Amino acid sequence: MEFRLRVFAEVAQNLSFSKASKSLHLSQPAVSKHIREIENKYGIKLFDRQGNKIALTPAGGDFLTYTHKILALYDAMEDHFLSLQKKLPKHLKLGASTTIAQYIFPKSLAEIKLRFPETTFTLINDNSATIEKKIENNALSFALIEGSNHNPLLQYEKFLDDELVLVSNAKKSVTSIKLNNLPTLPLVLREEGSGTRNILEKQLKTAGIDKNQLQIEMVLGSTESIKSYLYYGNSYAFVSIFSVLEELKSNKLQIIDIEDFEIKRPLYFVSKQGYQSSFLKLLKKFFQRDYNHKL
Repeated sequence: MEFRLRVFAEVAQNLSFSKASKSLHLSQPAVSKHIREIENKYGIKLFDRQGNKIALTPAGGDFLTYTHKILALYDAMEDHFLSLQKKLPKHLKLGASTTIAQYIFPKSLAEIKLRFPETTFTLINDNSATIEKKIENNALSFALIEGSNHNPLLQYEKFLDDELVLVSNAKKSVTSIKLNNLPTLPLVLREEGSGTRNILEKQLKTAGIDKNQLQIEMVLGSTESIKSYLYYGNSYAFVSIFSVLEELKSNKLQIIDIEDFEIKRPLYFVSKQGYQSSFLKLLKKFFQRDYNHKL
């Protein structure tokens, strides 16, 4: 029920099922199903639907008041009992693929550090292939990576879904293209072995575009360098939506929609097969709670 309440609160905040589905990383039918189940349970109507717009009903407004109180109490309870968990090791080495290390990891890691100030954290970031190799060789015990899960020596647990979007500097007047026009664009790509590049090439191949058809203008080793390059040139690049949120708000970059084409990629917790640890379970709880994601 707690997750359903979070779904309702997100829809009520955005007054949009589609925006809530994107924020929660759920399909729109799944969001609608959660709302419908609440309405059926309590015999009320939460939203008035008027074309493409929705509004809270009086009953929906009352339900939102109770929802905020319940979720605040739930979060307080979770904070209290998380603080009673056993201490983490004095030194903890974690791994993350580059995009996650830069744009997703810091928020949760800062919260974990506040909760466990005696623990010293070392974050190793590299492309997904290298991080997986470090876990396989026992140089790391735990990591968050993007891309496909294929190493039989490792175990993977889904964290959330990311989306790769095509971006360019905000000066361009074109905001959408057809997929068959993609090979005509000058592209900046990540290096071989990065999760971003692997999933991009795989999805394009599925859509009938071979990587050899692409006009690769530049290969750069980080998303930050790619973004900086785009500011001053006429190129395009596929990057994680999490990596460009600030640039989109400040109009430094823009998303170029590709008609009837999108690239979703799962992000995973990864460790060696059979590896179990109570503190790893605790760390997962922090990440899962920060992104309100039900696994």
